[in-house]
Amino acid sequence: MRPRDVALAVMPPALWAIAYTIAKPTMQSFPPLFLMSIIYGITALALYRPNPKRQTSLWVIVVGSVLGGSVQSGLIFSGIALVPASTAVMTVQSQVPFAVLAAWAIGLEQINPRRLAGIILSLGGVALVVGLPNSVGEIRGLLMIVAGTLCWGIAQAIIRAKSTEAGGYLMGAMSALAVPQMLVMSLLLETGQRQAVLNASLLDWGAILVLAVGGFVIAYTIWYGLLRSYRVDQVAPFILLMPVIGVLLAFLFLNEQPSALVLCGGAIILAGLGLVVRAPREVGLQAA
Repeated sequence: MRPRDVALAVMPPALWAIAYTIAKPTMQSFPPLFLMSIIYGITALALYRPNPKRQTSLWVIVVGSVLGGSVQSGLIFSGIALVPASTAVMTVQSQVPFAVLAAWAIGLEQINPRRLAGIILSLGGVALVVGLPNSVGEIRGLLMIVAGTLCWGIAQAIIRAKSTEAGGYLMGAMSALAVPQMLVMSLLLETGQRQAVLNASLLDWGAILVLAVGGFVIAYTIWYGLLRSYRVDQVAPFILLMPVIGVLLAFLFLNEQPSALVLCGGAIILAGLGLVVRAPREVGLQAA
């Protein structure tokens, strides 16, 4: 990857780390599915514009909005509401192997042994940074998050294989389709939506705006832009930076001191990402 694109690839996990940190307290004021319908609505307003020259098949955008939008967000954010934030961040890292394996399963890419080793090495570093989660009493939330990351991984592989649209348009179109899906799911499975809107503070609405603009509008515009140029197994491992960035944010803004074990885990993650970024491409495989 070019140095500029490596720098860009670091931005989505940084923004997602902030988003997941903000999402946990925000869901104390808003039901998770209803919260996501608002976030997708803001994202659609910011990014979606009708495109008569669209080249991507509608079914790809629909599948992306379902698997990579409403279903994955509903599962992951509902799961986050049931588990500690650190456990959620750790579990979300399963997106990486799911995305790589899904790309391999549909015949889009071959698994490069060196890149696969880098992914495994980085996952080991994640375990050191966050620690092994105590899932007793939290199994439902963990299973929901894992199911959501599986849906997300499949969606990334399909989008990488079938979409040629710019990242902003693609995210905007999927968000526009995800809004009614999330609203229907919320009305069927949740209560308290009206009370949440009436009782929300300015801080709550500010957090939602940061979640939507940072964690979705900006992050996914960059993310899907990178997927147009690089393989899934080159881009997806950057998600493993989320725990490292979370620790760094805690150090800078919360004055939390990282332990030697955490620093060691961060170094291992970076070493694994080094293998991923520098791994040679397979002969005969063509870049997008």
